[in-house]
Formats: sequence, structure tokens, C-alpha cells
Amino acid sequence: MKQLIKSETVRGKLDMPQSTFERLVKLRTHGFPAPIYISRSRFFDAAEIEEWLATRSATNCNERA
Repeated sequence: MKQLIKSETVRGKLDMPQSTFERLVKLRTHGFPAPIYISRSRFFDAAEIEEWLATRSATNCNERA
């Protein structure tokens, strides 16, 4: 079973402005995971977010080297 986390929690974890986060979600740039909508609430699969963060960290480390 997927562990879902709220959109606000994801944005806080990414530490980015709301407008930037909304653009990332809307355009799905850089392989950002698709949101899951339940009623009017937006959630993300916690495992997909962690995987995305790990790949972003690895990419950033490779670019600096």
C-alpha cells in the first residue's frame, strides 16, 4: 500500500517557493512524480518523492564533480 503525503509536506521538504513548486507539479519537469488527487486534496507517493530526491541529489553531485 502506498504511503501518501500531502502536497504541502512535499513542498516543505523541497524548501522552495509555492509558485516554483506549482510549476514543477504542473509541468512535471525533471521527472517529478505525478500527484494523486483524492477529492480536492493533492497527495504524492512518499516512495516516489524520496526516489526523485535521491536522483536529484546524485545528479547535482555529478554536476559539481
